Amino acid sequence: MFCCSRNGNQQAQRNRMTRFRFSAEEVQELQRRFQRMANGSNFLTKNQFRDNMGLLGLETVQVLSDCLFQIIDEDQDGKIQFNEFLAYFDKITYGSQDEKAEISYKLIDQNRKGYFTLRDFQQTMQALIDSWVVMTGTAITNEIRDHLEKRVAYIFTQMDKNNDEKVSFNEYKGILVSDPTLLDIFEFLRKGITISIKEATLKQDQIVLSEFYLIKDQAVNLFETMIGLRQNRCSVTLQPKPNLIQSLILCQKKMKTNISSQFGIQYLMGDEVDALSLRMSSTMNANKGRQQGVQTSEIIQGNSQLGPYIHRGDQEIPIKIDYNVKSKESEETLDPELTDGLEKINYMAEDQIRDNYKEALIKIHELKQQTQQSLDRLEKMYQKKLEEFSINKKRDQEIAEKRRATIANINKKRKTALSVQFGHQNWNLVLNMMIGIQMAVKSVNALSDYEVTLKDFKLKYYFELMPKRTGNEKATFKVCKFFDYAPQVFNHIRKMFFIDNDNYLSSIGPETLLSSILKGDLSTLSELTSTGKSGSFFYYSQDGIYTLKTISKTEFTFMRHILYNYFKHLKDHRQSLIIKLFGMHKIILDDKKIHFVIMSNVFKTSHEINIRYDIKGSLHQRKTPNNADYTVARKDLNFIESHEKINIKIDKQSELLKQLCKDADFFAQNNIIDYSLLLGIHEINFLQTTARTEISQEIESEDISIIQSKTGDKIYFFGIIDILTNFNTKKKIEYCCKRCFQGPDISAIPPHQYAERFKRFITNMFRNNV
Repeated sequence: MFCCSRNGNQQAQRNRMTRFRFSAEEVQELQRRFQRMANGSNFLTKNQFRDNMGLLGLETVQVLSDCLFQIIDEDQDGKIQFNEFLAYFDKITYGSQDEKAEISYKLIDQNRKGYFTLRDFQQTMQALIDSWVVMTGTAITNEIRDHLEKRVAYIFTQMDKNNDEKVSFNEYKGILVSDPTLLDIFEFLRKGITISIKEATLKQDQIVLSEFYLIKDQAVNLFETMIGLRQNRCSVTLQPKPNLIQSLILCQKKMKTNISSQFGIQYLMGDEVDALSLRMSSTMNANKGRQQGVQTSEIIQGNSQLGPYIHRGDQEIPIKIDYNVKSKESEETLDPELTDGLEKINYMAEDQIRDNYKEALIKIHELKQQTQQSLDRLEKMYQKKLEEFSINKKRDQEIAEKRRATIANINKKRKTALSVQFGHQNWNLVLNMMIGIQMAVKSVNALSDYEVTLKDFKLKYYFELMPKRTGNEKATFKVCKFFDYAPQVFNHIRKMFFIDNDNYLSSIGPETLLSSILKGDLSTLSELTSTGKSGSFFYYSQDGIYTLKTISKTEFTFMRHILYNYFKHLKDHRQSLIIKLFGMHKIILDDKKIHFVIMSNVFKTSHEINIRYDIKGSLHQRKTPNNADYTVARKDLNFIESHEKINIKIDKQSELLKQLCKDADFFAQNNIIDYSLLLGIHEINFLQTTARTEISQEIESEDISIIQSKTGDKIYFFGIIDILTNFNTKKKIEYCCKRCFQGPDISAIPPHQYAERFKRFITNMFRNNV
């Protein structure tokens, strides 16, 4: 009876398993994770779940872990059973868009009302933002919080299609499908606010330019006015002063009326205006109030010795000017310093006034020219800033589009067993890697004109990251230590290859994790154990653009030793095929020292790599079994047996081989061996209507790392990897021993011999003979 009951339970469990989409191996892996999290128990408590969430289980940010616990605990009994655990991972791994949207929706609608309000949405977003602040140590100003509040309110209004101040599941699901990036609050936090500030700055620049144009026009008008007076006063011998002063006063009044900002003429011209005022000042009395219709009359200069007169019809009426009486308007308009200058002109002789007038005319002409030159410089600066802003915005949009494409070239066919998620033994390590990288990159002084010096190659920065939660009820904490090596050097390398630090962090920073929690797709980094002898671990970023590779202390030390030469080679040869390193770090967690580098992914493409090769030029034991998965790289002997030939245009082939020879020479000069050419081949299916468009967008004419075949049916991807093996004493002994017993085709041979053999083998891989 007991036996039947046990068999029945096992059968019921198998029946429950069939509704999941996991393989048997994946179920076993998840069961091991669950047992590790539950300390051998049949269920998980909330405190155990917090402990296994690592940094996200800390008291200051545990709101998120509690929300996740509530979502996984379907029967709401305060415990997570293995079936509930399995069901959650089944949905976030293989679930449809609707299933993932349901998990995301429950995170906001925590009370299961069937809808959520703006307040519910604000609370969830605030929890995410607070977690990000605590994890990264980033300070958020009140101004940024205001921007975020407006952004959250805007997102809610976009989701609330019915305008009933409630968002239903269908409304929420619809916005995830139509605009999946809308919920990425961290992308907005990182770049959106920056863009808003830049746009506001550009608008301010436009205002400044407009004001400067006005100043320029006023300088031109003033100059033309004075030229006109000079031409008309050739026959005037009496009192030319009033019209000149009138021009000055009129100009000053216009500027005071039209320009209210600090960029007015007095701010820009300064001493020249004051000096001019003192030299040219004089009192005048146009007696406008006594003359009816003077405003519609024209004041001109004639041959009369009486000075200026007004022309009304056929009559010429002379104007009597009393230089000792100040107009009321002048007193209200002019400042005391200018008034004093106007008084002094009464005591000047005609010759003195004439000389001052000439001097002022020269100065105003110079001022007009200088204003135009300054305006030209400002215009160029503004246009350059506007162009850079547009280029960066376009580049960000292109990167966002690439990230939305499917990255099919990482060995992630069975995602759960490989993805580093909570319950994984390296979960906390990955979280600390993400946070450490973010802190390191943000600490770099990103000056655009910074020149790397020799001392920058020796620098290392130290960071203490958030402590790890350990234990159960009474938690203890242990600090994680993070070291960043040569930060300015790697920052410069990123700039050389047009990698914006914001985009860099969006791929490998903690925001990726928090955003995926909100979207019901818990993704961090994907882990892959190296198939080589080193046993290194690779962590691919979610978008497939970057790879984090753990390396040995020996390799790490050697990389620091050759860093200057590596940097110089990349700087001199931008088309180098050598793998690009963008960061070099060490992390100490649980008393373990882990060295790792961040590098580019040679296959960062949305196109599937149908076959890949790892070519060293060596023939000894360089063959992959023919029945191996297509994602496993074939080797030198496989390439020979396939009779494959790389068929590209002759000019591209020549350029590629020339650069490859330079790279091989670099390795020889730096005593490096065991590197290999990673070759990927994508076979184009032209039955797909978008194939040609996508290919033309991806392949750049000057890039030799991605080249289309001459026949147009293939795309080749090239990159040189495994560059940190030094031909040291150990390798020399290995060379001597293996050469005697295994012959000359072994991998470990002296650097110059290795380079020559490598170049010969690669050259023979091409169809054309160069």
